[in-house]
Amino acid sequence: MKIELKGSTNGYKTKEEFLKFAQDAARVCYSEKDWDDIKEEPPNSNLINRTIKSGHHSPYEHIWLNFYMNEMPKALVMVLNNEKQYVTSEKSARYTQMKQVSDEQREKYDKWMKILIPLINKVYPASNEKDMRDMSIKKLAQENARYMTSVFTPTKMLHTINLRQLNFFMYEFEKFIFENQNGNEFKKRLASGMREFLEQTKEFIIPDLRNQTDRHLNFFGEPVEEHFGDMYSTNYLMSFAGLAQAHRHRTIEYHVSKEINLGASNGFFIPEIISSDKKLMNEWHGDLEKISRNDFPQAQLLLVSEMGSLRDFRSKMILRLCGHAQYEIMNNTLGTASEYSKTRPKIKNWIRPKCSQGMKCAEPCVWKSDMALERIV
Repeated sequence: MKIELKGSTNGYKTKEEFLKFAQDAARVCYSEKDWDDIKEEPPNSNLINRTIKSGHHSPYEHIWLNFYMNEMPKALVMVLNNEKQYVTSEKSARYTQMKQVSDEQREKYDKWMKILIPLINKVYPASNEKDMRDMSIKKLAQENARYMTSVFTPTKMLHTINLRQLNFFMYEFEKFIFENQNGNEFKKRLASGMREFLEQTKEFIIPDLRNQTDRHLNFFGEPVEEHFGDMYSTNYLMSFAGLAQAHRHRTIEYHVSKEINLGASNGFFIPEIISSDKKLMNEWHGDLEKISRNDFPQAQLLLVSEMGSLRDFRSKMILRLCGHAQYEIMNNTLGTASEYSKTRPKIKNWIRPKCSQGMKCAEPCVWKSDMALERIV
């Protein structure tokens, strides 16, 4: 793992500069001066210490840090992306090939790429642009073959986070490591990644800039009560890969509600395109079963809890009930929408692609509105 600071608020690089900017932000609250005059004030360690110890931590959220994170375990990335204050540009397993995988997983990945490409070719709409069509088919094959790879596969991203949130993570990672010294294999591997993260970010620690509430890492939790009203909460099975996509909807809460163990007791996601072929289904399941004995394939199903507002779910529907969306999250969103519509009938009018609701897509869609939700890949 390698974490490098690539940019920050006003281009600051040192802790002293960060603290002075937070001091200036705090002074806006209490001073009659304007910003330019406040900036001319000298550093005041007493003021900084008072803001930290009194719990006035919001000034530290004005400082945003741009990190390039390389060779990060995907599972740890998911923990970071499950919290709300971040922006990330991550290497896509949908649009690029995953390379840093074990020999066994590489063999399975390559095998399923060869199986999936001709299957997708049979159902993918015709096009006058053969090169573009072939590329799209390859991307869909990659999207499905990556289910064979571990959720601890290294990835890379540009990740932007504020100083307060970074310190929240560092404090919570310390707690997680301590509490899971004798945890299961998944949590031990996650803790190992957290140790490396802490070692690489220790220069940004601000003592006592800790969480002042009972907030904790939100990746793990308990099942929620099923409810569909102005606010909703629901539980369902979803793969690691699907959950990683769901994290992009940062106004919605997600957590894993059951221990994650070797062996994948909840089973695996099965692509719809192979579901009608019993031989292929058995082969898919058998390959994943072998991987899951010693690792956590991205196809492994998790019990996931989701909570949010009707308004936020509407936004999710607009983005995910679409021919451009990853198939699994499209299908999952469709299922939640169907349940929701039983208590909120108006949702039935929304269960269709946005292009059929008067909204324009930025890119053309080969599936068109009539096939977007009927596709099998």
